Amino acid sequence: MLDEFEQSAPAGPKGRSVIVLLVSLGLFLGLAVGGYFAFRDSVQGAIDSVTARFFVPDYEGPGGPTTVIVIEPGDSGEDVARKLLAADVVKSFDAVYRPMLSSDLVIFPGHYEFPTQIPGATALEILLAGDTRVTLTTTIPEGWQVSEIVPRLAADLDISEQELWAAVDAANELHPGPTLEGYLFPASYTFDPGVTASEVIGAMIARLEQEFATHGLELDQAHDVLTLASIVQLEGRADEDFYKIARVFLNRIDVGMPLQSDVTVLYYYEGSIDSFQQGIADRDNPFNTFEIQGLPPGAISSPGAAAIDATINPTEGDWLYFVAINLNTGELVFSNTLAEHERAAELYRQWLRDNPGWDE
Repeated sequence: MLDEFEQSAPAGPKGRSVIVLLVSLGLFLGLAVGGYFAFRDSVQGAIDSVTARFFVPDYEGPGGPTTVIVIEPGDSGEDVARKLLAADVVKSFDAVYRPMLSSDLVIFPGHYEFPTQIPGATALEILLAGDTRVTLTTTIPEGWQVSEIVPRLAADLDISEQELWAAVDAANELHPGPTLEGYLFPASYTFDPGVTASEVIGAMIARLEQEFATHGLELDQAHDVLTLASIVQLEGRADEDFYKIARVFLNRIDVGMPLQSDVTVLYYYEGSIDSFQQGIADRDNPFNTFEIQGLPPGAISSPGAAAIDATINPTEGDWLYFVAINLNTGELVFSNTLAEHERAAELYRQWLRDNPGWDE
């Protein structure tokens, strides 16, 4: 039996044409619908692609644990952005790099501390401010000796004393004098973490070289100045006295008198003698300026800028003597003759009588 369709469908050519037409319409509609969805997906993909160009993945939270980013000399903004991304400071490269392009960014090498997982704009603000740079600082007072300086550097800069002494010995080979005493300029220094002993010692010598350059002197020409300035530094307390003290010693050299400086005698022993008279009696001490003529073989301390300037530009005067008459204030009396000096020395002795146990 014929089914219902077969019974109703035209049996001739006209009927077949109708069937073909219906099938064709179905295929067309299917293709049209499929094409629409394909076109829609294509358009959406294009839209998403364009949108993605404007959307930058970025963190929104307050940030996590801190990390340190090392910016090397020559690093560009791109280099810094990649380092921030690698350390998970920012969520994407563009999160921080795009704000960089519209900022007046000057990058200084160094170690910088950043919170992790912060907005790119915040990371850029931290970088621009420079407040989170991680540094090591140390301050060396004027008049300190190498035996005091090395432990201070070791403590402040996390470098072993052994490494520092090795750097001191290596540097001493390049400069005159029995030791590197006096060549480590007293000042405040700032270094990046990981600085080496050689870099620290080199920086201190370079700072001394800079100081002598202000006077038109090369460091290899300044040994005698440095030696005398180191004595001046320890003999005086007030900067204005340095200029008179330097003149006294220069006058003594000019007339052939020994310097007779107490501080040079004591330097040789590093506190190991029982009395000052014992030191004066030691004729083998090359720093015993009661015995030797002229300057000792090298510096006895690290002189500061004022002591160096005073040695190069001493006050004019005929003084040959000076003595402290108040050990609390460091007040000095300068004299031209031995008789004047003895009267001033009596003031010193009276002060000692009036202030028993002053140094206990």
